[in-house]
Amino acid sequence: MTMEEVIERNTGMSLKAFLTPQPNPYIHNMDRAVEFFKKKVNDAAEEKEILQIKIVGDYDADGMNASAILYDAIISYLKANSLAEYAEVSVRLPRRYSEGYGLSKKIIDESESGLIITVDNGIAAIDAIKKAKDKGIDVIILDHHLSGEELPCADIIVDPHCEGMSTFKHYCGAGLAYRFAEMLITNKDLLDKLLVLAGIATVADVVPLIGANRYLVRQSLKLINRGIATSGVLALVRKMRLEKITAEDYGYKIGPVCNASGRLLDDGAMDIFHLLSQELDVFALDYDEQLLKLHALADTVIERNVDRRRITEEALERSDALISQQCLADDAVYIIYDTQVSEGVMGIVAGKLAEKYMRPVIVFAHAQDGEKLKGSGRTYGNIHLKNQVLDPCKEYFFAYGGHAGAAGMTIPEKNLMLFRNKVRKLDIPVLYREKRILYDLEVTKEEIPELYEKMEFFAPFGEGNPEPVFFIRNLELSPVSGKFYEQNGSDGKSIKLFTMPYPSSGYQMAAEYLLMDAPKKIDMTFEVYTIYSHGKEHRRLRMLDFCASKNAETETSFKKELSAMLNFM
Repeated sequence: MTMEEVIERNTGMSLKAFLTPQPNPYIHNMDRAVEFFKKKVNDAAEEKEILQIKIVGDYDADGMNASAILYDAIISYLKANSLAEYAEVSVRLPRRYSEGYGLSKKIIDESESGLIITVDNGIAAIDAIKKAKDKGIDVIILDHHLSGEELPCADIIVDPHCEGMSTFKHYCGAGLAYRFAEMLITNKDLLDKLLVLAGIATVADVVPLIGANRYLVRQSLKLINRGIATSGVLALVRKMRLEKITAEDYGYKIGPVCNASGRLLDDGAMDIFHLLSQELDVFALDYDEQLLKLHALADTVIERNVDRRRITEEALERSDALISQQCLADDAVYIIYDTQVSEGVMGIVAGKLAEKYMRPVIVFAHAQDGEKLKGSGRTYGNIHLKNQVLDPCKEYFFAYGGHAGAAGMTIPEKNLMLFRNKVRKLDIPVLYREKRILYDLEVTKEEIPELYEKMEFFAPFGEGNPEPVFFIRNLELSPVSGKFYEQNGSDGKSIKLFTMPYPSSGYQMAAEYLLMDAPKKIDMTFEVYTIYSHGKEHRRLRMLDFCASKNAETETSFKKELSAMLNFM
C-alpha cells in the first residue's frame, strides 16, 4: 500500500477530490443572511436611527473566533459604507458558570430592539428566539450544530445540517462566520486575517479536515506563517514562542489557550474575544502603549492555560478512586460524579478518561447555583453519545444536547442513579478493551525521510483525515556521546531513543523500555513530526507502541551499569 492509498482509505475520498476541494461550496441561506443584514443597516440609515447589532457567540475556541470574525467584518463594512453612525455593534458571550451555553432569555432581556446574530449556537434556542421575535428583535442564526425536530422562528437560519441543500456540511461556527464575512466585505487584507481565525477554530473545534475545511486551514497556515493575522493573534503567537506554525499548533497549543479562559472564569471568554479581534493602528500615537497591553493580555491567557492543565491533572488523578468508589468498573459507559471537578474542565477530563478506559465517559459536577448537576460526555469508538446514551434517558434531564462524539447535560442530583441504572440496561456494546495500535503503512529506515514531504503534502491531519501511523521492524539504536537513550520529562518517565535517521520520543515510555532490558533494536509503530526551534527544523518519530525485535541485543548487567552511568552523566 502507498501513502496515496492510505489517504484515500482514511478519508473515504478519491485522491483527486481530496486534493482539489471546492473553496466556496454553496451554503444554503448564506446569501440571504448577508442581504438581510445589509437591508437592516440601510433601513436604519434611511430612518436616521441607530441599529443595535448584538453578536451572540459561545465560550469555546470556535465561538470566540467566530464572534471576532463577525465583529471585525461588520465594523469594516459599516466604515467602508459610511454607515458607522447608524449602528452600534456589541458582542455577548454567555457566561459559562452563571448562564451556560447558548442564547438565553436572559440575553434577550438585555435588548429591546435591533438585530441579534447568533454564531456557533442558536439552532436549539427555540424559546429564547421566540421571545426575541415577540419583542420585535430580528434574528439571524449562523450555526453548525444538529437541530431538533423543531426549528426556531428566526428570520434567517444558516445551518448546513438544515434543509439538506448545502453542498458542504462540515464548517464550524467560525467557518460559517468567515463565509458571511467573505460575502459582506471586500477588504482583502482584513479577510486574510479573519481567515486565520477561521483556521484556528476549524482545527480546535475538531470538525473534519476535508473539502472546504482543508482548503481553509491550509490557506490559514500559509498566511499566519507570513505574519498575517490580527494584532492579537500575532501577540499570542510571539508570547507562545511559536515559529513555523502547524495545524498541530492550532489544535494543541493555540486552541487550548483560547479555551482555558472560558473554562476557568465565568466571563473569561471575553478576554479571548478582545485579544483575537484586536487590530492595532501602527500609526496611532498610543500604539506602543496598546501593544504592551495586548502582550500583557496574551501573557494572562497563556498563564490561565497552565492553571487549566494543573486542574485537569488533579481531576484525572482522582478518577481511579472514583470509578472504584462508585462501582463503575464493569459499566459500558462510565458516569462519574466528582464533587471537586471544575465545570470548565469536565469535557477535557471525560475525553482523557474515555481514551484511557476505552469507553464513553460522562463526568458530572455540581453546577455553580448548587441546585443541579452539570455533565459533559465524550464517546469512544463508534458509539453515538447523543442517540445511543442520552436520547433513551431524556426524561431524567433538565436539558441536554450534543452529537455523536460529545454532549452536555444538566440533571437533578436525585436522578443521577436513575440515569446510571438506565444506561446499564441499554444495549451498548462493551468494546474490545485491549489497547491495540493499528498501523497504516509499513516502512523501512530508508523510506522515513520522504515521509515528511508526503505528510506535508497531505496535511493538515485531524478529524476526517487521521494522521497516518507507520510501522518499522528492526530499527537500530545508534549511540550519541556513548548513550543509546536518555530519559526526559520533569519526572523522567518519558524517553528519547537515538534511532536512525531521526530520534524517537516516547511519552511516559521509559519504564516500559527499561523493563525490556533496553533493547538496541526495536519494532515500532510511530508517527512523524517536526520541532521548529531557533530557526532550525528537528525531525522526530513519535513512538506509539514498541517491542524488542526478535533478534535484538539487550543489556547485560555490566552494560546496564555502564549505560546507567552514561545516561546519568
